[in-house]
Amino acid sequence: MKEHQLIYEINTRVWLYNLHTELGEEISLLKIPDEYWFELIETGFDWIWLMGLWKHSPLTMEDLSRHPGLLKEINAALPEWKPDDVIGSPYSIVEYELNPMLGEPNDLKILKKKLNQMGLNLMVDFVPNHFGNASPLVKLNPDLFISSVDEPTESSSLFAKIETDLGSRWIAFGRDPYFPPWDDTFQLNYFNPDTRKFMIDILFQIAAQSDGIRCDMAMLCLNDIINRTWGWYFTEKSSEQPQTEFWKEAITRLKSVYPEFVFLAEVYWDQNWQLQQLGFDYTYDKRLYDRLVHSPPSYIREHLFADLDYQRCSLRFIENHDERRAIEIFKGEKSVAAAIISGTIPGLCLYHQGQFEGYILKIPIQLRRKAFEKPNKEIQQFYERLLQFTSQNIFQKAQWTLIKVSEAWEGNNSWQNLLAWQWSTTETEQFSIIIVNYASVQSQGRIFPILTEIRKNIENLNFKDILTEKIFPRNVREIVDQGLYIDLQPFQSHLFNI
Repeated sequence: MKEHQLIYEINTRVWLYNLHTELGEEISLLKIPDEYWFELIETGFDWIWLMGLWKHSPLTMEDLSRHPGLLKEINAALPEWKPDDVIGSPYSIVEYELNPMLGEPNDLKILKKKLNQMGLNLMVDFVPNHFGNASPLVKLNPDLFISSVDEPTESSSLFAKIETDLGSRWIAFGRDPYFPPWDDTFQLNYFNPDTRKFMIDILFQIAAQSDGIRCDMAMLCLNDIINRTWGWYFTEKSSEQPQTEFWKEAITRLKSVYPEFVFLAEVYWDQNWQLQQLGFDYTYDKRLYDRLVHSPPSYIREHLFADLDYQRCSLRFIENHDERRAIEIFKGEKSVAAAIISGTIPGLCLYHQGQFEGYILKIPIQLRRKAFEKPNKEIQQFYERLLQFTSQNIFQKAQWTLIKVSEAWEGNNSWQNLLAWQWSTTETEQFSIIIVNYASVQSQGRIFPILTEIRKNIENLNFKDILTEKIFPRNVREIVDQGLYIDLQPFQSHLFNI
């Protein structure tokens, strides 16, 4: 596994609708012009995540009227929306077959092969917790779901009465333990061995058409969380908890056939390490995101002291389809600093469609189109430089190391605002250094990069900042003895090639 990889998340339905408008013709996955894929390759991406590919439940105006919060989001994102624009959540999946508005059923397999030949890997969604309420599976095989012949004696509001092929059943809505249920979905029962087998079979179907999956709310399938959410139900049914975790069983079986297939977990509540131990290649680093938004630099530095194996398996992001836009949540220069941090440390770095343009409007996933926004040219230029920097070979092959930072002079505690690390390789004697002032005040400090004996014997080193194109010649002996002096304005950074 590479130390540093990039993945680009695309809101597929919105993207194809906009391409249809832009190009004036019907667009499916296989009709996307090659230039769009080549541009992503040239930018340095390893992965494309096509979010929202599968057939899903519709969302009617009656459904929408029951969700004032969603209606408010839609009004804010697309003030001139029409009923046809609200097409339903792509995470209320009916079946794992390509949405007809995106192409024919076999197109995804063809697209995967094409992207692989270009040098890109394809990631798609897997929603393990539930199926959409319009799925025929609910009527055909209600026993795969948390269900009851009789009306539940507890929390009946979490269930809907459904006529199935096996008679009337009360089927539970999909949910997590902390929020109201998603009433456009029905909850799968992972304490039922048949459910586990059924979902593993689906994983094999997906693996034949893609290189990896992003598993929605993956921690909801852990035995203890299922018990926390539905324990009363299993007690009432006298159901026994399985001896193994679903993910261990599923990942082991699938990787015995597809050893290179990649599992990415959307995960919260600090369940990352457990899911990595169960076989996930990457897990959402929501803790880092929260610290970038709310915490002082010391908390971020502490986060980066984590074991390197853990960090390699972490997905870093400052924006995705669930979060507000980075330019809005972080504001201006802080969003740039946050992007540098998440984009230059080990692991899988996610960039979200529209992030490079500095868009502000968050698109509700139930929409098929977005409002027009004018790109922010300064943000675009920044990301061009950042991705130029991280596309260097050193980020693929080198070793990442956190750099010691100390005070510039006695009593000046602003050094605590500085974060610094380096990528270096002894094979080519190359190294790059990243320094970020993650604070709203000017900060000074001294950093102590790790220099090999060969570098120590050189008299001077030239530090070229990719962001400004400035070159700073510095004496090596001074760096070794006293550290490299740094003085940065609020939320400013250095991206040094040496």
